[in-house]
Amino acid sequence: MAKILIIDDDRAVVDSTADMLKSFEFNVITATDGKKGFELADLERPDVIILDWMMPGYSGMQFIKDYRDQGYKTPVLFLTGKGDLSQYQVEALRAGADDYVSKPYEPMILVEKLRAMIRRTEYSNKSHGAEGNRHEYCGGELIIDGDVMQAFKHEESCDLTNREFQLLQYLEQNMGRVCSRSELLKQVWKFDFLGDERTVDVTIKRTRQKIEPDQKNFKYILTRRGFGYFFPNDLDQ
Repeated sequence: MAKILIIDDDRAVVDSTADMLKSFEFNVITATDGKKGFELADLERPDVIILDWMMPGYSGMQFIKDYRDQGYKTPVLFLTGKGDLSQYQVEALRAGADDYVSKPYEPMILVEKLRAMIRRTEYSNKSHGAEGNRHEYCGGELIIDGDVMQAFKHEESCDLTNREFQLLQYLEQNMGRVCSRSELLKQVWKFDFLGDERTVDVTIKRTRQKIEPDQKNFKYILTRRGFGYFFPNDLDQ
């Protein structure tokens, strides 16, 4: 039974969302402030975190920043009253969130998003563990390790989130082929994000900041202007 942590200062939202998710056989734990939520996230290790943005004292944005800074890769979905404006979605994704849903929400949409996030994580864990794949490029300057779902620069972890690693790995698996933004949304995000293609650009930028040795001359994630992104097939291994 998948474990979901809900963090929201609105008790009514917490209770109604928890009751709804329990009816779909999720194991639900809750917190009504960000600090307590962080403690529970560390202690309980949920499969997905549902996070409110606007909480007093310790906001959802501060939570996600601290959570990712400490290396946690658990998928995080913002459930917020900020609205559907793309600027808020982009801001949440830049901060390290995996998805965004505005209040009031459609219960089945939320449930299917959670299920898709959990399926993707489970599939990745199984497939990567079975493959045992660890690929080194440019004398170990970049290492993509499917066993631990992480990338490394000279053996130092890049601290990629799940989504960032899945994006990098998909590009690597399609080495030399330009992948369009729509393809990446479909193949990497699956069914758990219904947003515009700028989502891909935001995640690419964040991943490049972590893996590229030179931010002015990219080596590993390249752009074919007007078409998409690709991982080059002429790197030294």
